[in-house]
Amino acid sequence: MVLRRWISGFVAAGAASVMVLGANPAFAAYSSPVTVSSSTWNATSPAVGVDREGDTLLAWTEVSTSYPYTYRLLVRQRSRSGVLGSTKVISPSGQVPKSPRVALDDDGDAVVVWQAYAGDTYRIYARRVSRTGVLGPVLAMSTATPRAFLADVATDSDGDALVVWNERRSDGTSWPMVRRFRRDGTTGSVTQLTRTARNADVPAVAIDRQGDALIGWADDNAIYARTLSSTGVYSLVRTASPALSPIDGYSSARVAVDRYGNGIVAFRRRDAATGHSALWSRGVSPVGDLGVSRTLSPSTDEVSNHVVASDLDGDVVVVWDRTDATALHARRITRTGTVGSVVQLGIGREPDLAVDDDGDGVVVWQGRNSASTVNTIQTARVSSGGTFGSAATISSNGEAPRLDATRTGGVVVAWERMFTVTRGIQVTSGP
Repeated sequence: MVLRRWISGFVAAGAASVMVLGANPAFAAYSSPVTVSSSTWNATSPAVGVDREGDTLLAWTEVSTSYPYTYRLLVRQRSRSGVLGSTKVISPSGQVPKSPRVALDDDGDAVVVWQAYAGDTYRIYARRVSRTGVLGPVLAMSTATPRAFLADVATDSDGDALVVWNERRSDGTSWPMVRRFRRDGTTGSVTQLTRTARNADVPAVAIDRQGDALIGWADDNAIYARTLSSTGVYSLVRTASPALSPIDGYSSARVAVDRYGNGIVAFRRRDAATGHSALWSRGVSPVGDLGVSRTLSPSTDEVSNHVVASDLDGDVVVVWDRTDATALHARRITRTGTVGSVVQLGIGREPDLAVDDDGDGVVVWQGRNSASTVNTIQTARVSSGGTFGSAATISSNGEAPRLDATRTGGVVVAWERMFTVTRGIQVTSGP
């Protein structure tokens, strides 16, 4: 019999004390940063996918530096030993691709998704990249109308993927959508995740080792969650936000699952009475049953961005920043529902997070140098025992870091860097 655990219980963090970690500039074992993008184009929006052994697919967008401006989406493979493959353009000519996302299966076969303007409409596109670098066809995942934006993607161990996105209709409403993208290259039907929507936020998706998925999204005054089995069975739509006020605002659902599909939805709640934005979470079982709501951030934090990750056993790490970028905080939730102390990792914004099978992981974020004149790339370790390491600098010049991890905790980190004339993408691995 398989034991399926899920997170329950309530912990209010409004009065929680905050542990502060000191900086450690000597944090070692990252490789020297390598520029992977063209030196004659402006590159942005890095995305990283890593398989269980460390083979990586990097994706980013580029725009030419002179009129008429040309836009393109590129990928580049990086072997587990650090050898870079050739750069390949995967977007069709005439598109304006944006916001790529990457997901890899156990063997290194990848799915890349992005939004693009082409002709007179916005659509979501997807393309497969095999472990040997063979490109599949470009597929339009969304319909020609309405307009579609900001895709997310997750894949199971065998390469069956789910693509989710936001659809904006002519009546002004926004809807969360999903479509299956199978490993053989075929697709399922486009599915609307809810029958009622007004202003749905961008959905997020996570898939467990069996191929069962958790999808979460915000819609103005509530957070919703829904599970989808590998056989195509949907749970009911569940309201994951607390029943505190019908006019509180909710946004930015983020999801994570363990090996059995036990999940968590982390989200921002804006109190209508005070205007304060706090970070909350709620557990979701494999069949869509809900745990009890938690407040995770201290009452002093005005939360802006947050990320969440789970190891295979259900131990969760949540990281968030403040709107004023004066602190970056983290907190651990064990598989049994015990919530750890709030820990200040450093100062900065735009965190990203990845953990391995056992819960060891890495946090990266955009910091500032000592003179507050240049953005930097900062990092800290997360241990499976629930402790957080000191902050360290990966790059003295960089923005918008992204990362992914192997099964044993090695990570590949990519970020944007401004050079003398153009903006490029740099990559490192470690720790």
